Amino acid sequence: MSDYEIKFTVDGKEVTQQEIRDIELERYHHVFNIFHDKQLDIKLNDKVLTFEELMALPLADAKVALAQTREAMGKEKTLEVFKPETDRADEMWEEIANTSELGKNFQEAYVNVETKNISLVQFMMFNQLLMKKNNLYLPSTIHPEHYYFEADKTGKQTIIETFGMYKDPTYMDLRPGGKEDYPVKPDEGVDLVMAGKTYLMNTNEDTKMLGMHQLTQTKDGMKVKLGVFLPESAPKSIAEGHKKHLLVEFNNGLHIAAEQKPSFLQKKALGAAINHMKKKNQE
Repeated sequence: MSDYEIKFTVDGKEVTQQEIRDIELERYHHVFNIFHDKQLDIKLNDKVLTFEELMALPLADAKVALAQTREAMGKEKTLEVFKPETDRADEMWEEIANTSELGKNFQEAYVNVETKNISLVQFMMFNQLLMKKNNLYLPSTIHPEHYYFEADKTGKQTIIETFGMYKDPTYMDLRPGGKEDYPVKPDEGVDLVMAGKTYLMNTNEDTKMLGMHQLTQTKDGMKVKLGVFLPESAPKSIAEGHKKHLLVEFNNGLHIAAEQKPSFLQKKALGAAINHMKKKNQE
C-alpha cells in the first residue's frame, strides 16, 4: 500500500483512481486502433503483438508496449509517419483561431487535485526528470496520446498530442507564458503558476489556446488547479475531453513524483525557487 494519496475532483465530483485507469485504457485502445490502421507494428519486449493481443493487454503492459514502440520508432520517423494527421489538425486549429477573438470568451475547463505526502518539490523534480530524459518513452507512459516530445532549457516544449481526445493529434509549440498572459487571476495564496501559450509548429500560428495550472503547497502535500482555456469557436467537446486527458496525464505524473526522493540540498534549492516565483507573482 502506498504512503501517499491523490484525490481528483472535476465539476464538484470526485474521480477515483479506477475511473482514471479506465479512461486511460480506453485511450490506449484508441491509439492501438490508429497504429493498426496505419499498419504500424507494436512490440512488447521485441515481440510483435497482434491487434487482438494488444486489445487484451492489461494497462501496465499496454503502457510498456506503446512506450517501447515509440522510443524505437524515434522522433524523426514519428514526425514523418503522423504528418497526415498533424496536417489535418493544423487546418482545424487555423479555422478555430481565425474565428475566435484573442484572449476573449474562453471556454474554461478545470481539474482539481489534492495530494498527501507528494510535495510541490517532488512534482518539480518530476518535471526536471521529464526534461532530462527528453525522450518518447516517458511522455508516452504519462498519456498514450503523447506521440512526440522535445524540450529545451527555457521551458519550451514541442509536442504531438491529441487535445481533448478530439480528432487528430496536433504538432504544437508550447511556450511559457508570463503574468500578462494569465487568462484569469490566480487564486489567493498560490505558490506557483505554470502558464503556457500554444502555437502550431508548422506555421507558427497562435492557436489562441492557453494553459494555466496553479499549484499550492499544503502542510502535508499540495493542492493543484489545472486549467485549459480554449478559444470560443473550438468544439465544446474538446474542453470536456481535455478534462479527461488532464486526469490521466497528471495522475501518472503524480505517481512518478511520489517516487522522487529530494536531498536536503534539492529541498533547499527548489524551495527557494518556489518562494522566488511566488513573490514574482505577487508583484
